[in-house]
Amino acid sequence: MDYSKVAILCGTLLTVAMEASSKERESFSHWELFGDFVYLKRTDLHDMSIVKDSDDHTKIHTKDLIHSFDFEPGYRVGLFYSPNDKNSFEGNFLLVEDWKGRKKKQGDEDLSFPFTSSTYDLDFTDADRAKAEYSSGFWDAELNYWRHFGPHGQEFFRLSGIVGLRFFHWDERFSLAMTTPPDTSTYTIHTENRILGAQLGLDFQMHPTRKICLELLAKVGGFANSTEQRQFLGDDDNTVSVRDSEKQQWQPGIFTDVEAQFGLQCTSWMNLHIGYEVLYLTGLALAPEQISKQVDSSAGKKDYTHGNAIVHGLFAGLKLNF
Repeated sequence: MDYSKVAILCGTLLTVAMEASSKERESFSHWELFGDFVYLKRTDLHDMSIVKDSDDHTKIHTKDLIHSFDFEPGYRVGLFYSPNDKNSFEGNFLLVEDWKGRKKKQGDEDLSFPFTSSTYDLDFTDADRAKAEYSSGFWDAELNYWRHFGPHGQEFFRLSGIVGLRFFHWDERFSLAMTTPPDTSTYTIHTENRILGAQLGLDFQMHPTRKICLELLAKVGGFANSTEQRQFLGDDDNTVSVRDSEKQQWQPGIFTDVEAQFGLQCTSWMNLHIGYEVLYLTGLALAPEQISKQVDSSAGKKDYTHGNAIVHGLFAGLKLNF
């Protein structure tokens, strides 16, 4: 047997196979544009009594404000690039309308904020009306690398690993207005959270048919949070500043993000999907949790950065392949 001819033949077949594989991978290269409508709700807050009557009965809790938060609309858009069937790169952006809550009390109830001294702020003692408001706003951006462990659309199950960066922007405002006619004074708190973190994740897909995809996506990560809070407490119709302070701090935290979705491949280039998402974060500076009832010189100057938040709700959208 002429082994040199066999070697040449094998080398030729290997070259052809490698070229075919390269062309196949090049043909697989594609972009994916996706957009979702989201409908999300924000929950979780440490409770505090902020308005009481003359009998020391609580009339407004901070939990009353977050309980009045509703599901709010928003959107998520992103771009996915796959140079081959093993690797992908993703960037996406999520924005939700601000959550808002409000609670009012009025009448002959001698309403007061429970400062440790009743003479600390006169407009917040024996008031006729009290109005508390709370708003929370948030957006989120991601950059991820995906490593796929099975060929796309060719297996019943497919698993992908994810590593990436994540940025959260979380701003909140709390306001309590107390009215003792004709004066109205306010206690306002603004907090900002600038969160940069890294995340790892797994994406599990099941394809019972060529048209249907069931998907479970889980991510977990850690972050550094640059927090800032500003407080103002007025008296005598806000003409007197009882408190006016700012505080900044760094805080570590963790987050988890889980999505479950159902996808329908309508055509070779369009996919429709619907799902549910739960996002949990720790290490936040939340506005109502900065409220201080103390009356010493350090009152309102401490930054409480151990708040938690849960965001959950529905999303639905489409993906376009090209």
